[in-house]
Amino acid sequence: MTTEAEKDALIQSLDRVGREVLAYFEGPGRASRAQIDQWGAREVLMHFIYFHQATALGIQSAALGGPPWTVWAETDTVNEACRRLHAHETFEEVLGQVRLAHDQLLHAARQAPDLDRPCFTRATGEVMTGRQRIEAITRHWAEHVRELEAAAGR
Repeated sequence: MTTEAEKDALIQSLDRVGREVLAYFEGPGRASRAQIDQWGAREVLMHFIYFHQATALGIQSAALGGPPWTVWAETDTVNEACRRLHAHETFEEVLGQVRLAHDQLLHAARQAPDLDRPCFTRATGEVMTGRQRIEAITRHWAEHVRELEAAAGR
């Protein structure tokens, strides 16, 4: 079971990285033409929304004794669906939704009685806890920004 100190540290790390990543997209990322494969900054933001919300919903479900959130397809398919869903939205609209999703995840994590409960099931059947999801998201967000910054410097 996650101690309060561990939970606080995990949430602080998520929030710190989240604020840094949002600052990147509010600043240099907004105008960046850098690409990671076929994805630019806007497309990266688009998939952040779903995975943050899915994790928040899973954490809330676990807190209520419900089942983990199940991701319906493999990651690339989900990411492409997210891109298509948000394709008509402006960069600012997408960024606003990412901010909201980040706040929702922080709120869900703070309210969770135990972040070591299963909350997320990948299409592969892999089950993850709230702690594992938050750690993965924190790494993932930072990795994407590093990749975009490196691509911009080429």
